[in-house]
Amino acid sequence: MALTETKGGKASNTLLVALFVAVLISALLGLYFVVHPNEVSTDDAQIDGHVHPINTRIGGTITWVNPNVEDTYYVTAGTVIAHLDPNDYQPTVNRLEGEVQASEAQEHAAALNLPIASATALSRLTSAQASLAEADADLESALSQKTAAEATVAQTEANYRRAEDDRVRYQALVATHEISRSEYDQRATDAKSTAALLAAAQANSASADQRIEASRQKIKERQSDLRMAETAPESIASARANVLRASGETKKSQAALWNAQLDLGYTNLVAPVSGIVGRKSMEVGQRVAANQLMLTLAPPKDVWAIANFRETQMKKMRIGQPATVHVDSIARDFQGTVESIGGATGSKYSVIAPDNATGNYVKVVQRLPVRIRLNGLEAAGPLLLPGMSIEVSVRVSP
Repeated sequence: MALTETKGGKASNTLLVALFVAVLISALLGLYFVVHPNEVSTDDAQIDGHVHPINTRIGGTITWVNPNVEDTYYVTAGTVIAHLDPNDYQPTVNRLEGEVQASEAQEHAAALNLPIASATALSRLTSAQASLAEADADLESALSQKTAAEATVAQTEANYRRAEDDRVRYQALVATHEISRSEYDQRATDAKSTAALLAAAQANSASADQRIEASRQKIKERQSDLRMAETAPESIASARANVLRASGETKKSQAALWNAQLDLGYTNLVAPVSGIVGRKSMEVGQRVAANQLMLTLAPPKDVWAIANFRETQMKKMRIGQPATVHVDSIARDFQGTVESIGGATGSKYSVIAPDNATGNYVKVVQRLPVRIRLNGLEAAGPLLLPGMSIEVSVRVSP
């Protein structure tokens, strides 16, 4: 009987304790909602920030690593992190420098040749035109001489016939002794002299024919020269095209040299931003490939808070509302502002999005990411790092 009473008493005490705890929790919750009637909070939150991956731009062999670049060390922007062997790229730069010099020399020569070629082509055209005009004038002169020579032949031939007729008539008279021998000799001399003049006139006419033929042949040659000289615009255009071609080759070689110089410059691995080193994976003598990850840099001041609120808490939440961020690791509160609200729930951003069209749908309250901009980070020191756990409370509109 005593044992039964003892067990009954313990059960009563346990029940009383449970009731007391339930009442206390209800009271605390009621007090919280009285004090903070317009506040929503979540502990599904963390500090987020930029984590910059530092990759190699080119492949090569690491010859030097900065001893002040180690995991958890802070480095400033512009710090040389490591060196790659430049001997893999220096010969290419030297060769392309020579090609650039050769291309520039060819371009300079083409530019100098352009006015010379233009002047030569135009001079040839002018000379060919003048030569053709001269040949035309020679032909006109030869034709005029031919006309004069033919007239002279006709006149001389008439004189010769008259003189020859006189000689024949006087020859008959001298045979009958009607005239003296001296008179006949005079007529014979006149006939012979006129015959010589006729032969000379005929020879001059034949010479005029030859000159006409020579002039016509010369005109054909000058016309051929003129047709060749009339290609002056094409010759000038060709010289200009050579300048443009040489200029293009120069630009091409300069671009190749620039790329080679960039590759040579990439043998110095430089920190693009200031931050804390993480995931360092490089050592002297290591052979690396292009775009290989060497380390990461996390700027300690470039951080913000990401809080995942339940969709049932989003009814009154708006951008610009004040927020309080409690950092678990340092037990400190930071003030902030709602900067943006995610465009979809976290499940939609997952690698495998949920498919509710399976016939086994179970309603689960979704969460939306909310970004909080933190105030006073400059005076806080490097206390907030990406990944830290936090609790976020947002004072929403009533």
